[in-house]
Amino acid sequence: MLDHPDPRRRWYTKAEAADAAGVTLRTLNRWIAAGHLQLQFGHVNAHELFETEAAMRARRIRGRPGARLPA
Repeated sequence: MLDHPDPRRRWYTKAEAADAAGVTLRTLNRWIAAGHLQLQFGHVNAHELFETEAAMRARRIRGRPGARLPA
């Protein structure tokens, strides 16, 4: 991991990014293929990763038919 005090400037390898976001490498690759994340020299920006992870989590909860929203 390329550490930097500012999370917008921190970079993860794909394996580190998947682990940090709590998803599989396959899921991370899908996000990249779909254009939700961009790779730069084989690394993912941490700020972009966590924004994408939160958006995908919210989308997954709202998107299931019959899913209940938390009260």
